[in-house]
Formats: sequence, structure tokens, C-alpha cells
Amino acid sequence: MSSSDSDSNDTESLASSLQPTVVAYPDEEVLCLDLEENDYLYRIRKGNRIVYARIFDGDVIPPDYRTDSYRILLHLRKVPRWEEEWTTITVRRGAHGLESTLDEFKPHGLNLAKLDVSTAKFYNISDLSTVFRIGARVFRVKGDGEIWILKIAQFKHEIRYLQQEVAIYSELSESGFPLAPRFIGYAYEDTRERTIGFLMEDIPGYPPDIRNLEECTRTIRLLHAFGFIHGDTNRYNFLITDKGAHVIDFESTVALADVDSEAASREVDVLEVNLRDESGRGRKHG
Repeated sequence: MSSSDSDSNDTESLASSLQPTVVAYPDEEVLCLDLEENDYLYRIRKGNRIVYARIFDGDVIPPDYRTDSYRILLHLRKVPRWEEEWTTITVRRGAHGLESTLDEFKPHGLNLAKLDVSTAKFYNISDLSTVFRIGARVFRVKGDGEIWILKIAQFKHEIRYLQQEVAIYSELSESGFPLAPRFIGYAYEDTRERTIGFLMEDIPGYPPDIRNLEECTRTIRLLHAFGFIHGDTNRYNFLITDKGAHVIDFESTVALADVDSEAASREVDVLEVNLRDESGRGRKHG
């Protein structure tokens, strides 16, 4: 997440940046999709809102059209009740043709009751502008005149990983761990009940190689001293800065007390192999 990455100078709405395709209508765009056999889930910008469409019939959208925003929307706009106000829509084929149910399923969101959000800041995703797309779920964004990193859960099955990572960030922040990005706040769609992401500081830096083994080892040992096993020490989960090796991505992180006594030493031992790895495993793609 180095700020040395080539950023675009022209910012754009985050909601309209996730899939750079021609849109069928200027106020609607498919942002991302999750396709399984006869079960298609789409995350869509509809006006200034983000909504979800679930399709339980493979014939609603022809196979060649299921991943293109323009063509998907041409078909979805024919769905009954599409023009009404809704957050989720479920489409099936009934005895008399296509049927749709509004708000049959709830949109996903973090379980805020399990997090300390008493002093947290919340930001509407529609108020953030994308500067650069780092990965499928990670973006460099602009908000309140500052540049931050945004990580989101696009769909429900990704929430548990985000919940885990946010909890770890909270604990590291409270304990004063100095070598991780500073937590900024939460990002939501429409309401706080639909909190689907978090913001952290954008740290200038670059991924390490074997020459940075000592710095990365020092950081991981410090993380262990703070009571955590990182869980995924591929080279792209470090950033080399003028203050040492910062560590990022805590989706796989667990408490040291919850793993066996050799876990910490194994994590240190594998660092050399990971820093020599040139396969690209773990790389954040823009």
C-alpha cells in the first residue's frame, strides 16, 4: 500500500470505480459480483445508494452477459419492481414468469456490538473518492481532505474476515503496537448497520526482499511480544519504511495464547523463505 504506487490524479466516486465498464444507465452500475450455479449475487450502485440483487434462475441473464455491467443491467431492469425503492431484491422464475421479492434478505455488515466503537468515526462510502484500486477489496481513497486505505467486505461471506481484522486492529491500537497502520474509522453503505469496511492510514513504503530479513524479523517478534501470531507473513504483508518494517493485513492473525507453543518460532523461521519468494503470492494488484 505504498504511496509510491502510481496514483491517478483524478479521483472518482468509490461506488463507481470497482468495475470500469460502460454502464447501461448513468445512475446504475454493477460494482462486483459473486456467481455460483443458479445463484448470482450482484452489488450495484443505484443512484446514490448501494443495493444487492440475487438471482436464482440462470436464464434471467444469459451466460455471456453475467459479468458485464452494461449487459447485466439491461436484463435486470426488466425484472418486476426494479424501479421501486429497495435495498435487496431476490429474483426467481415462478409459474407465471419472473417474480421478485424486495428486501427478502438483509445486506451484510460488521457486528458492531462486538467492537468498541464508542469513539470511532464512521464514513459513508459514497462520500469517499477513489484514488487508486489496490486490490479487489482494497482501495486508496480520499476523505476529509486526506488519503487513506479502505478495505471492504463486498459480500456476506467476507464479513467474518473483516470482523477478525478490525478486532485485531482495535487491540493493537489500544496496546500501542507501533508498526501497523493507524486505524482511522469505519465505512458504511447508507446506514451504520451496514458497516462493510474500515479505513487506515496510508503508509509510504515498499515490499521487502531478503535484504530486509532483519527488519521483518524484528517486527514479527515485536508482534509476538504484543501477544499475536500474524498468520500470513508473505512479503507483500510488510512495508519497509524509514521507521522499520510495518506489517499489514491481519485477517489471519490470532492470539498467541490460542496456538501451540511453537507457533511463534515457526512464524519467524518461515520469514526467510517468504522474503525469497518471487512467485507473487500475496501481491496486492492495482
